Amino acid sequence: MKILSCVFIFIATLSTCLSTSKVRRVLKFGDSIEDYIMFNPDMEQFTEQFSICSWVRKVRPAGNYLYWFHYATESSVSEIRMTDHGHSKMFNGPSLNKVDQLAITPCPWFHYCMSWSASSASADVYFNGTKVGSITTPPGRELATGGSLVLGQRQSEAGDIYTVNGGRPFGGELYKLNIFSKKLTAGEVSEMHRAGISSDVERKQGQYRQLKWENIIQQPRNGNVQLVNTDFAEDDRACAVKASLAYIEKQLANARQELNMMNAGKLLDQTQSELREAKIELEATRADLGQRLSQAQSELELTRIELEETELELEACFEEKSWSPWDILNHQCFFNSVLSEEKIASLNKVWERLESFKGVTVTKDLIAFLKDDDTGKDLCEV
Repeated sequence: MKILSCVFIFIATLSTCLSTSKVRRVLKFGDSIEDYIMFNPDMEQFTEQFSICSWVRKVRPAGNYLYWFHYATESSVSEIRMTDHGHSKMFNGPSLNKVDQLAITPCPWFHYCMSWSASSASADVYFNGTKVGSITTPPGRELATGGSLVLGQRQSEAGDIYTVNGGRPFGGELYKLNIFSKKLTAGEVSEMHRAGISSDVERKQGQYRQLKWENIIQQPRNGNVQLVNTDFAEDDRACAVKASLAYIEKQLANARQELNMMNAGKLLDQTQSELREAKIELEATRADLGQRLSQAQSELELTRIELEETELELEACFEEKSWSPWDILNHQCFFNSVLSEEKIASLNKVWERLESFKGVTVTKDLIAFLKDDDTGKDLCEV
């Protein structure tokens, strides 16, 4: 139903705004670093006060800080600059950022004014006839002259186009850009907006309109900057159609998102089910491993007990076995060899050596001492 409603809005939009309208000439800028207007206007009449007003149309949907107005001097690269998304700066320092508040979107024309005077040390910024903020400027500071004015691009310094990362090309449209040699009041700015884009209300300022639109469009244009005829009523209809299409696209995107969420929900349910099954299998495997481990521990305990019993039996055997001095003949030095006079003499020598330790307790230290003694070391050599 939402999509059908959008279609009805789209059809209704096409059938509205059929009244006749004036065709006006606007400056249409391309979106490359080569597309701009650069000239050196006489700014002497604006040193103490000025107002810059223009109808501006943002076209490029992406990118911020796309400059439609940038006046730079040798001493101040940002003497005055304004973007198509609500950022303004003066005198190389103070700025006003209304990007989030204004949320300017491509297509519709909007009226923009900056009105300043040295005596007030303040520049008031207007959007569609309403003051949105002010820029405080240094007391006594006047506008610098002898600078370069660029429309549609940013300057890196006076007279040089900013080219880093593709520059800051405006890529939009301008209409009725005028600079007045006075600080317009809030009422005068509001009247310009209320009168509409097709009016000539700015001509009421007479002698104060010093840098005029009809003179600006005569300046040399660089790159893809065109002076084109525009039917503002047709523009409005096109914007309305575009807005309707954007609304339909948004609804379709929302529908796709809901569908994706539904599919994601099904996938989540399936995944959770698989996880539950895997958990059951894991628990079964864990139980099986636990049972096997318990069995192995039981078998290991039985083996340990058997080893202890065997050790006890061996100890009992050694304790019960009767030992004879003649067991020495089982040693490899005597067994299966001839019992010669030399071997007997060596044995006698060992026993005679023991006579010197009569009355001494046999300990490990005594045995170690006797082993280090030279007596008896040649038993296996004779």
